Amino acid sequence: MSWWGAPLPADPVERIRCLRVLREAYRRQVKPELRETYRKIGGKTYGPYFVAYFKRTPGRRRPRLIYLGKSGPSVEFVEWLAEQSRRTVLDLARLAVRHLRAALERIVREAHKSENPRRLIARTLALAFDLEPAGLPQLRDLLDRAPRFARTVLGPWKAWFTERVLRRLLSR
Repeated sequence: MSWWGAPLPADPVERIRCLRVLREAYRRQVKPELRETYRKIGGKTYGPYFVAYFKRTPGRRRPRLIYLGKSGPSVEFVEWLAEQSRRTVLDLARLAVRHLRAALERIVREAHKSENPRRLIARTLALAFDLEPAGLPQLRDLLDRAPRFARTVLGPWKAWFTERVLRRLLSR
């Protein structure tokens, strides 16, 4: 599966991780780096786990880490991003945000008739790369129409989208 030559994963969880990495690249206007981390629990070391690392920028005082897990498709995607030029990464990130807008627009439009909103959100966000990009000027405007829906459905979603992630997603 490719998207402008990008090795996009087929697994929905991995696709959402890739979307988060591209969203952060768009937000910070920098390329991600792939880094290994280890966890030490009870004297034992576990790992390596991979993270997409975004360095500090003048507008962002703290670096940002996005957890990618053990080696897998999202790790390969970030490796591929790190090899590309900054301009290519930012163009892909800009296009991903436009696709994300289209996905969120679809979620808001179809949420009232869905029996399982969590499944709708997971499927739609995973398919964000396949939807036509939206031409909306701002991402925030879309969810301002339905802020209660966004908080009640995306807020308690423990797997990938906590309320904190939603806030970061809508920060611009």
